[in-house]
Amino acid sequence: GLGPTEDDLTREAIAEMLGEELRIDPVSEQRIRERFAQRGIEMAPSNIKQAAVIPSAKAIHNARGTAPGWWVEKDGHILMAMPGPPGEMHHMWHTEVLPRLHQRATGAIIFSKTLKVFGLPEGTVGELVSPLLSSANPTLGVYAKADGIHLRFTAKAQGQKQAEEMLARGEARVRSILGESIWGTDNDTLASVVGHVLAEKGLSLAVMEYCTGGLLTATITDAPDVSVYFRGGLIPYSNEALIAYGVDAKLIYDYGAI
Repeated sequence: GLGPTEDDLTREAIAEMLGEELRIDPVSEQRIRERFAQRGIEMAPSNIKQAAVIPSAKAIHNARGTAPGWWVEKDGHILMAMPGPPGEMHHMWHTEVLPRLHQRATGAIIFSKTLKVFGLPEGTVGELVSPLLSSANPTLGVYAKADGIHLRFTAKAQGQKQAEEMLARGEARVRSILGESIWGTDNDTLASVVGHVLAEKGLSLAVMEYCTGGLLTATITDAPDVSVYFRGGLIPYSNEALIAYGVDAKLIYDYGAI
C-alpha cells in the first residue's frame, strides 16, 4: 500500500490513525525522480505521492524501488511500513529495519553483507577464505546455495558507519582473493545482474524456449526494470510453430524437436 495508485492507502491510514497531516519529503521526492531518470522513463505526477510522510515518520530508503518505507516512533511505540514487492521488502528489512531494531534492543547495530560466488566448489572457496573464517567480528560464513556459494559477513558495531566500514574491509579482502568469481551481492540474482549489464550496454534480449514452458522467461522477468532490456519470449511447441519461427525443419525431422 505504499505505491502511487489511488488504492495505495497505507500512508493515509497511518496519518489518520495518528492524527497527523501528510507532507512531501523533498529528499524522497528527489530520489524517486532520479530513479525514473535512470530508467529513462517519464515519471507520472501520481508518483510524487510516494514521497509523502507525516511529521513523526522518517522515510526509509528503498534501494530496490521507488516507494520509501516508513519508520514511525510515537508515544513509546514503533510503527514500520515497507513496500510489498518481495525484492524491495526483503532488502529493506535486512539493510534498514532489522539493524535499527537490533540497535534499540542491544545498544549495538548488526549489519550483514553477502557475496555470491560462481564456478568454484564450496570446499575450494572455504580454503581460499579460511584466514577470514576465524574472525570474531565481523564473522564470515560459507554457504552452498542454488545459485553458487554465498559468503556472508556479519558485523556488530555501535553505529551504522562503523559496521559498514567493517563490512567494506572484509569485502575488499574477499574480492582480492576470489576476484571475478564473485558475480553479485545481497539480493542480486543471476537474472538481475545480467539485466543490469544489458541495460548498461544498451543491449536488448528476446528468447524462444521449448520444453521449459516459459521458465526461462519467468526467470528473466523476475528482475527489476526488466522492460528496459527484455523484448519478450516465445514458447512454440508444435513442429509447425518451431519452423515458422526459424528452426531448421531438417533438424526437426532428422532428430526430433527435443
